[in-house]
Amino acid sequence: MADARALNGVILSLYREGREVPLGRYRAWALEQVASVVGFDSACWGSASAEPPALHEMHLHNCEHGVVEAYVRCSKHDFFRAALIADPGTAISLGDLVTRETYLRSTLYRRFGRRFKVEWALGTVLLDRTTSLHEFLTLWRHDPWLPFSETERQLKELLMPHLAATHRAAWLRHFLRRPGHLSQAWAVVDRRGLLREASPSFMASLHQHWPDWSGGHLPAPLAATVQAGQSHVAGTWRFDVSDCGEYRFVLARSTGALAQLSAREREIALRYASGETHSAIARALSLSPATVRNHVAHSFRKLGVANKVELSLRLEAGAPRLPTGVAE
Repeated sequence: MADARALNGVILSLYREGREVPLGRYRAWALEQVASVVGFDSACWGSASAEPPALHEMHLHNCEHGVVEAYVRCSKHDFFRAALIADPGTAISLGDLVTRETYLRSTLYRRFGRRFKVEWALGTVLLDRTTSLHEFLTLWRHDPWLPFSETERQLKELLMPHLAATHRAAWLRHFLRRPGHLSQAWAVVDRRGLLREASPSFMASLHQHWPDWSGGHLPAPLAATVQAGQSHVAGTWRFDVSDCGEYRFVLARSTGALAQLSAREREIALRYASGETHSAIARALSLSPATVRNHVAHSFRKLGVANKVELSLRLEAGAPRLPTGVAE
């Protein structure tokens, strides 16, 4: 019962106090919360791809200099990582995977564990279906006489989805702190063009312009300009790029019909094109029917259309089609 209360306290802290923690400090802060229920001496928390195998970024806690380079050199011998990838979502303890004697004789221990005092490990991998990235968190202990217990393994397994979810929320707060972006077509990508986060309308715009595209990387033409920090125009959409340190924030803007209308005209035109009457629109927006008719007439003139059918076709040509059931 005490373990359950402690775990619940950590989870609540991640969702409550975590909202005030900047992205750059979030992982270090979150690991402090983890340490209150699962003790550890050092840790690594990051993301990697399986195909092709590549480490994308990593946060290191209390690790000596050179740990990443040393690990990369012996990563092909890492049976622990292979076990984590084979069973995503499950917390795996090194002590449950191999005997102590087998680990001490392994190449992984001789080339990595001994140098960085990794005597015991407790790890979890989660697979992000959108980006195809693996998010991983491994805790290490340096005391050869203090293995992770089964209770600690279970606590780590229960915590991992919450750590990933709150870290993602920190991401979104960081990149979408500017007003209005939550309702627009946006994405966060790394410098290699790998998608890290994206709104449904952004994904829809990619599929509209590159129907055969799939995967975690941007389509090649867009990836090239994003990597160069330049804008890209595809059809009736313009993809503007903002440099955010290690990442790029990409905002897709319509250069078609909708871009020619004011915000009020756009709102009324979309409602009218979808079948609402002047009176229904007026009631919904607290306007007079005459005001609604004037906005519709202005939209007709700007877009060069003569009736509701032409208006609908004109607007549809400049907007990405969202997947069924998705609303921005």
